[in-house]
Amino acid sequence: MNTIHTKSTRIKQNEVLDEEESKTLAYINEDPELEELYLMNVQEGRRGISQRLLQALIREKLIEEERVSWLEGARTSICIKLPSGKTLQAVVKKRHSLGRFDLEGDVMEYRREHSRVIIHPAELLVLVRQEGLLKDAEEKQFHRFKMEIQNGVANLTLALAGAARRKRELVTIAKLERIQTSLEWVLKQSKDNKNFSPLAFFEQWVVEGHPLHPGAKTKFGLGVADVIRYSPEWGATPDVAFIAVDKEYCQTTSIDEHTVTTRLNQEYEGLQSFVGKTLHKQGLDPNQFELIPVHPWQFDHTLYTMYKEEIEQKRIVPISDFRIPTQSLVSFRSLAPIQNRGQRKHHIKTAVNLQTTSAIRTVSPNSVENGPILSKIVASIQEKEKNFGGSFVVLQERAGIYFRPINPALSEEDRWTLQANLASILRENPENHVKNEEEIPMVAAALLADSPISGKLIAVELIEELAGHHGLSDLAEAAALFILRYAQASIPGFLTLMVRYGISLEGHMQNSVSVFRNGELVRILIRDFGGVRILPERLKKQGFQAEFYPGSSTVTEKVDQLRNIISYSVMQNHFAELITCIVRALGINEENLWKPVHAVCKAIFEDLKKDPYIGEQAKADEQAFFHPMISLKALTTMRLRGDITAYSFMKVPNPMMESKGEIQ
Repeated sequence: MNTIHTKSTRIKQNEVLDEEESKTLAYINEDPELEELYLMNVQEGRRGISQRLLQALIREKLIEEERVSWLEGARTSICIKLPSGKTLQAVVKKRHSLGRFDLEGDVMEYRREHSRVIIHPAELLVLVRQEGLLKDAEEKQFHRFKMEIQNGVANLTLALAGAARRKRELVTIAKLERIQTSLEWVLKQSKDNKNFSPLAFFEQWVVEGHPLHPGAKTKFGLGVADVIRYSPEWGATPDVAFIAVDKEYCQTTSIDEHTVTTRLNQEYEGLQSFVGKTLHKQGLDPNQFELIPVHPWQFDHTLYTMYKEEIEQKRIVPISDFRIPTQSLVSFRSLAPIQNRGQRKHHIKTAVNLQTTSAIRTVSPNSVENGPILSKIVASIQEKEKNFGGSFVVLQERAGIYFRPINPALSEEDRWTLQANLASILRENPENHVKNEEEIPMVAAALLADSPISGKLIAVELIEELAGHHGLSDLAEAAALFILRYAQASIPGFLTLMVRYGISLEGHMQNSVSVFRNGELVRILIRDFGGVRILPERLKKQGFQAEFYPGSSTVTEKVDQLRNIISYSVMQNHFAELITCIVRALGINEENLWKPVHAVCKAIFEDLKKDPYIGEQAKADEQAFFHPMISLKALTTMRLRGDITAYSFMKVPNPMMESKGEIQ
């Protein structure tokens, strides 16, 4: 830890910061307001990651169960007995299903008559390692994970500071216009500004990242300036660049005859002419080139080093002076073009050679090739299923492109690196599916965020709106109705695709766009096929044949993988998190919010079992779905093992299990 001397007179003159925090503060110290906000949020940033880390160590049994005890009294505490005789203890504000809990205050270390506060989650990680409790983690990977934790703490603190400043500005304007909620704000802005995007607005207020992952705010390889310049929580508006690639050196995919290049030329006036002139000046034929949209960070930091030889040979031609304004979305590398309502321009998924959360965010050849194939299959299924009553939509990945090196001497690893770092996918714009001015689209992750205007949970703003619309005075009753409507609109699509067609969509909160009207979910839009799993035998049984990219993890022969995707991404990472945040905010009984989810799922399985063609597989899926123990994705275990592709799972009690009429 380093001692930093600040210029602020309104905060402590000496603040003990670690290396990553110090580096961040050194960058922002010319901005007194931001510096002050950063130091005000240091403790909150550390606690946010400590909460995630301690919870993961216990839930994933990296600390053995027999070492963990719960002390009940005036306040609940968790106590961990370490091999050395030391103990760790923390006050727990509330316990939830799936082994989750909310800490109150700091984690304390006790030894004999001495005690100390664990002030930084990296200290907690090192202590547990020293006690011999992380045996699976090799030294190199442990050190890497520790740096990820430190980076994440600094970035969470920075995000909280930035959000505080953005909120001050927004609240001032909202008060002048007598606006009291974020919902009122987006409806008014939508009417007043033709290029305002409610979706992008809410995506950029998801400040804290993944609610459970200790690396929620890790942005490895990104400097402080670039975190501020490109991150959604800073309201970033990156200008997407383009590169032209010789057709012999790229692979294109599409759902129809339109490539990435032809779609871009249709959507951006002047692009085709500008690129043509640029290529003509270099003696090149524009008809022999395709376009790849490139994230500006990738353009500046990766393109000219990784593809130096190809640029010199004019196989790749950077188009430096034609850029399109976009807004950063939750996933960082995915961008929404700033456009007038109704223009229907595609969202752009780009590649960045950076680690955010737990993976390098490139775009694999698998994703580029599989996206349009799967889009066409799912479109046919949606039509066959009568579009799930209009409440469940899978967004199409219309076209993709990636660089294809020809050099036969390249290793498979080098070839993949060159392909994945220069690739892009055009995805259907979710706001195309907003039916009228009363509908509000938002990434589901925003439901867990605090409203920048009211300070309430955004989910609570919606519940209050629902209560007002239905004349309900009891918010607990309104919350149960909110969850019921949410389940009725979303779960039939997920379960039908899995059971009948063998397609499990990774429907976590970042991949889901929820569309509300009067506080009620009326439609859910699912994007991104990166984590999809397909069981070919079920798909073929329904008359669908497809050849996916060779070796794709998308295709599985294990039915458990199919079920785990739905169990983890939809039920745990989506519904459980939504229910937990509502329980936390309103202080209501969690069981009462699981009951409507359980009832909806039961009804869907009953309906699917009536189909004699799939009755047996529906019955088997149902038994697994309601099993007393379900699989929990072990996120921290995966990081400590350096395992980011093969999922690790632990078993936890299933909140959907019925016992004596109660949900456990």
